[in-house]
Amino acid sequence: MLKKMLILFGLCGCLMLSACSTEQDTDNEEIELLEPVNAKLETTYVTKMDISQVELHEGAVIPALEEFSFDENGYLYGIFVEPGDKVYKGDVLAGLMGKDYNTILDLEEEIEDLEKNQEELFAGYDKELEIAHLNGGDTSEKELEIKQKKELAEFELKQKKDRLEELKKNDIGYICITAPYDSVVAATSSARANSYVSKGTALVALETGEDPLITCDYMTENTVSKFYSFYALVRGQRLELEYVPYTKNELKVIVNNGVTPVSKFKLKDLDDKEIYVGDYASVIVVKNYRADVLAIPQNAVYSDASGDFVYEIKGDERIRRSVVLGLSDNANVEIVSGLEEGAQVYVKS
Repeated sequence: MLKKMLILFGLCGCLMLSACSTEQDTDNEEIELLEPVNAKLETTYVTKMDISQVELHEGAVIPALEEFSFDENGYLYGIFVEPGDKVYKGDVLAGLMGKDYNTILDLEEEIEDLEKNQEELFAGYDKELEIAHLNGGDTSEKELEIKQKKELAEFELKQKKDRLEELKKNDIGYICITAPYDSVVAATSSARANSYVSKGTALVALETGEDPLITCDYMTENTVSKFYSFYALVRGQRLELEYVPYTKNELKVIVNNGVTPVSKFKLKDLDDKEIYVGDYASVIVVKNYRADVLAIPQNAVYSDASGDFVYEIKGDERIRRSVVLGLSDNANVEIVSGLEEGAQVYVKS
């Protein structure tokens, strides 16, 4: 009996020692991952690769256009063409008038009528005076009456002429846009006759016959200058692009008229590529790029209050390694420091 109890106490002691030993080993381990028994670990290796950050912008292929506008503020007399119209050099595309243009026209007509009527009226006065002289009577009163009538008519005419001169001095009158070459109308403004139009507002766009352009949502010239690169995909073909900036005045006019600007790109070299106006285009923006850098999958990285870290696999050990991360493309992330090429790391499933 005593022997059995000694054996039992011996076994209990071994179990207690074993438990203490296990607890101490656990404290010394740098990590503890909780996985099912006999679970197969997913791992990968630190390798070199190129990493970039890419944005996709939906766009379209449009014809190369030249937009036409007035250099003066005024009221639209009319747009005389429609999209698709064939126009020839010298054809009038649109007309603009000053705010007093119609008043000026009315005054000019009134003045012309007054001058004509005045000529007939004065001839009648002269005839009356001539008859009075022939009758041998006293014509002094008649002469004074006719003189006053002429002076009044001349004064009325002078007032209208002075007003006309003043209006013309401050009014643009009527000006028009004419086609500088044979072309096809690509687009026209929706502005209506008699609506106010600011100078620089595009009213008509003509096709230039040059290579088409690609447009997408608006990006400023400063933003584009910071990109690593950008290009377009059209019908599966890669097309290198050149950004076409707006002038400050063009952008001001666009914004002031409540129009949403778009980014425009020239095609650097079409070669034998086949694209058509109206094609869908994907504008690919490469914001950042790193070539031949150490990288691992993004889901191999853990984070806590102390920073970013990974679990490196060495034999049967899994060791926590602090890492400094660089550029990420959401799938992979650059390792700036903390791991060497070829290191095996644990990947979260």
